[in-house]
Amino acid sequence: MTLTPPLARPTLAPIVAVDVDGVLNPDDPTHATTLGYQPHRYDGPGPDGQHVTGTVWLHPDHGPWLRELANHAQPVWCTSWNHLAVEWIAPRLGLPATWQHVPVQAGGVRFGHQSKLGRLYAWAARRPLAVLDDEFGGKDPFTADQRTADGAPTLLRPVNPYHGLRRVDIDAVLTWLRQL
Repeated sequence: MTLTPPLARPTLAPIVAVDVDGVLNPDDPTHATTLGYQPHRYDGPGPDGQHVTGTVWLHPDHGPWLRELANHAQPVWCTSWNHLAVEWIAPRLGLPATWQHVPVQAGGVRFGHQSKLGRLYAWAARRPLAVLDDEFGGKDPFTADQRTADGAPTLLRPVNPYHGLRRVDIDAVLTWLRQL
């Protein structure tokens, strides 16, 4: 009798969810210039469907940094930009148009919770998840710790909206990914 070893369960890659405003597009345009961000004129639909025109500040280092994360995890967009992150932000950072977006609405923090996280957690299911965002509610770390205790490791990485995404944020996520 030949014993066949059990099949290994396929492991799904961890997810890194990326916000746009405050993370890739910092809040202070005058400071963004000194940090090396470059202006990009946007003229199109806003998150609410209404037409908007404005300047989006993007840093040329962010594309390579996010591609580096993609070597270790599945990056997804989790931003009120929704599909526009794929269609408009990604090409300006040299990112592939294949990254999915988790459909969310603008909403910010309500009752101590970032409104995007509920939908993101449902979408991610039991997969390990790191979130790069500039806005978390006071109860969000507890919920992330509970997800982790329940077997779905979760890292909330707050990004300072004044500076936007920095190398230290990427390194923190990479360190966390290596520890999984």
